[in-house]
Amino acid sequence: MSSKYSNDVEYDYLFKILIIGDSGVGKTAILQRFTHNYFSNEYLATIGVDFQLRTINVDTKRCKLQVWDTAGQDRFKCVVSTFYRGAHGVIICFDITDIQSFHHVDNWLEEIKKYCINQTPVYLVGTKSDLQSKRVVSYSTIKTYSDSKNLSYIETSSKTNENIENCFIDFARTLVTHNDYMEINQKTKQIEQPKIDIRDKTNPVTSGRCSGENKCTI
Repeated sequence: MSSKYSNDVEYDYLFKILIIGDSGVGKTAILQRFTHNYFSNEYLATIGVDFQLRTINVDTKRCKLQVWDTAGQDRFKCVVSTFYRGAHGVIICFDITDIQSFHHVDNWLEEIKKYCINQTPVYLVGTKSDLQSKRVVSYSTIKTYSDSKNLSYIETSSKTNENIENCFIDFARTLVTHNDYMEINQKTKQIEQPKIDIRDKTNPVTSGRCSGENKCTI
């Protein structure tokens, strides 16, 4: 569950969000554009993990997002897997100009199933939407897939800043709704727990006999 605070602090919710996906799909570019409004055509591959913070308004709530950028190479998977713990939501990125990165989404979903708690919200994000001329994964194909997996989907471009803000605001809104639902569900379960009737006196043994002072049979 997320941390929820009263109105006298700087935020109402604190969410840990992981960005995962194949190496080179643009995970770092999304993080840098969202947190610093910065874009570069040249990024070094992330080694292990990195994270940035940003607080945003979602409807009437202030949400502080701790966004983790994870390495996509197989050699870092053992290291990255430990950072799934405690994640409130996961963003899976793939490159719309790279068919393999789309095919590998299933593998990333398996990683989430393995390391995250059940019902962790997941958002599917297609990157590099500015490169429509190089597109190899059609929108209809992606939509059919995302619907079959019950995933929300959005296409983004870190270069043009298309849908970057919308991506995180939409996902944070989902996390708020999910968090509130889980809290209500937990409280309901606590209320519905059966009460154990502890009696002041136990029922006496009504059968059995004793012969002499020390020998009894029941």
